[in-house]
Amino acid sequence: MTFKHTTIALAFVSVIALGAAQGWAADAPKDAAPAAAAAAPATINQDPVVAKIGKDEIKRSEVFGLITTLPDQVKQMPLDQLFPLALDQVINNKIVGEKAEKAKLEGDPEVAKLTEQAKSQIIRNVYVEHELGKMITEADLKKAYDKAVAAMPKEEVHARHILVKDEATAKDIIKKLDGGAKFEDLASQSTDGPTAKNGGDLGYFNKTQMVPEFADAAFKLKPGSYSKDPIKTQFGYHVIKVEDKRPITPPKFEDVKAQLDAQVRREKLGTLLEKWQKDASITKFDINGAPVKETKKN
Repeated sequence: MTFKHTTIALAFVSVIALGAAQGWAADAPKDAAPAAAAAAPATINQDPVVAKIGKDEIKRSEVFGLITTLPDQVKQMPLDQLFPLALDQVINNKIVGEKAEKAKLEGDPEVAKLTEQAKSQIIRNVYVEHELGKMITEADLKKAYDKAVAAMPKEEVHARHILVKDEATAKDIIKKLDGGAKFEDLASQSTDGPTAKNGGDLGYFNKTQMVPEFADAAFKLKPGSYSKDPIKTQFGYHVIKVEDKRPITPPKFEDVKAQLDAQVRREKLGTLLEKWQKDASITKFDINGAPVKETKKN
């Protein structure tokens, strides 16, 4: 492994180790680490030592500091799972840092090269952020919010199902239900899959979260009713019972403002780069150095 590859591996080790978990409404807020700190057990010492490397102490605040740098979906992890992983990363960073410092690589040509590259990247990023900041308004965020809310499902159902392999068995189950059998009992005895132990309970879901055949049938049923014909999907044959229906309440604008800002910035960046390219004199060549015929964009 080359020095460059090792550096990249170290840079991304925290994300790989901590894993990844969609939708802007589900993203964790930017201040997830302060929230994690608030969730930590109250003690007399509000910043206790959580590890030692020799005599060097690692405080809890250092671990929360690392957590703030992680992707939002990682910060969504339960604190009791996230904290030990983040602590391990802080420990690893300190161990590698100490060894690197002892190696006295400040004058190493590779260090100088990578430092210059990092500096150039930081300058580019800051410039782009400044330019995007001039373009984005509160109205842009409100427009993005309204668009996202309009695209959201408006209703969700709480349903149970019984899943079997063949249609004849599904029809027999429906006859038993017609005769007064309890749905939960039949689901526990008959269904194929992990929901059997819960009486076929699927909890609440919206229409986009299930395969179309299943979703269409479930959302047509009234609360308390079950499907009178088997529903065929790629998984087998289902008998569905709907327990409840309720409207979906969209998140408040302020609660998702940070995610909206990130989304709008991505969209504006594309527009900005396209404009800058049009303003620049760009000539492209193919892999063999021959001129490339540009196709006009609509």
